[in-house]
Amino acid sequence: MLFSRYTHKFFVGSDVALYNSLRMKPVFLTRDKFKQVETFLGEVSDRQPVVVPFEVEQEVQELLKYKILIDSPEKDEKMLSFVKSKLSEPEISVCYFILSEQCNLACKYCFLGNNDKERRKNFAKELMSKEIAEKGVYFFLKQLESVEYNANRKPVVIFYGGEPLMNFETLVYVVEKFNSLKSEHKVLENIEFSMVSNGLLLSEKRLLQLRELNVSIAISIDGCDEASNAMRVDLNGNIVFPKIVKTLDIAKELNVPVSLSITLTEETIKRQSDVIDLIKKYNVKGLGFNIMMGDHRYPLPADYNDKAAQFIIDVFKQLREIGVYEDRIMRKLKSFAKAQVYFSDCAATSAGQIVIAADGAVGICHGCLSDRNYFNSCVDDLDFNPRENPVWQEWNHLSPIEKDECQDCEALGICGGGCPINAMGEHEGNTIHSLDERFCVHAKKTLEFFIGDLHRVVTGEDCSCRKIL
Repeated sequence: MLFSRYTHKFFVGSDVALYNSLRMKPVFLTRDKFKQVETFLGEVSDRQPVVVPFEVEQEVQELLKYKILIDSPEKDEKMLSFVKSKLSEPEISVCYFILSEQCNLACKYCFLGNNDKERRKNFAKELMSKEIAEKGVYFFLKQLESVEYNANRKPVVIFYGGEPLMNFETLVYVVEKFNSLKSEHKVLENIEFSMVSNGLLLSEKRLLQLRELNVSIAISIDGCDEASNAMRVDLNGNIVFPKIVKTLDIAKELNVPVSLSITLTEETIKRQSDVIDLIKKYNVKGLGFNIMMGDHRYPLPADYNDKAAQFIIDVFKQLREIGVYEDRIMRKLKSFAKAQVYFSDCAATSAGQIVIAADGAVGICHGCLSDRNYFNSCVDDLDFNPRENPVWQEWNHLSPIEKDECQDCEALGICGGGCPINAMGEHEGNTIHSLDERFCVHAKKTLEFFIGDLHRVVTGEDCSCRKIL
């Protein structure tokens, strides 16, 4: 009898939490009981039947139940094989329409490259035409109908850019086209539409029309004041924060719900209470925090990842008290609460999405628009099959579950992996198969928060959780 390779130990107040990163059910022991279990394991011999002392018999049974203790190393191999068997083949359920690759902003941290004059030259200057858009609609529809029908499936269309509102007419056309096809194609009955925009081109008329079309609106913003938004600038370098606030004011007045996509700049992280006030002021019910992606063009401080991860946790604790949904942590919390391994934090790394560029090129990740890496199809490709396409096949194997370097990580089960594009840019020689190190910090700190928070619920003791090294 021994601890599983996937067992990790944490101090939680006066107790110890034991946690198998694949089984994902923490067991709390007093420190005395934990020492007794360790003593027992140290006395176990392979040459004799295992006799569990009465004083730890109940604890040992529970640890065996949740695979924290195993009777042989082969159990770990079987457990990993079972988890890997749940990995799915590529199945498209998310479609990005890049209505415009051009943008009316040039945010200094833009991961697409709209802040870089040379990379910006690579973006198509033409807007997506209605002809390309219609082909894109049928391209996505064909993918949805290529797999067995599931009444619970919710296809997602995301309007993105550049800035999608630079091509509002085509956005409306796409939504109306999908809606017109619903009666003949039951795979579209639960389709959802959303748009990620900087908000500058949102007028009163457009806000009302998007609400009528049932398109969810996410507005990008970096915080609550000009200092936090100093890197969100237009093509002339001017800060646009007051204009974004004006859009939020109009949406609030019209009672049009919006969510926020908040990039965590260094200044934003310093203004936690102000961010909460912004969320309350505009009655925001859903948002997502974005950890900045640093590279040689925009290096980040060594402690940025840690501070950003802690900021998300601290704000999440306040948001849940007022019923606000923070997407990044909630995705992991669902996995933890259900004790179900979270294979992918991105539809691209589960090979579950397509990205249709303005010119009709089809790829797997919108982060590759400028160089067209991993764009190897187009809307005219009637034979496209993600289960046979080499790009979708490669991206379908980016889950941490399949990475050797992730096997000993405590956050293996809730992580889902980070961004392959960020991983590729972190160090010279990196590829999409490398680790997104900022995400490692986020996943590990989030797991410690979950375990500590569960301990609080169970014991009433609110205390920190830290891994025992």
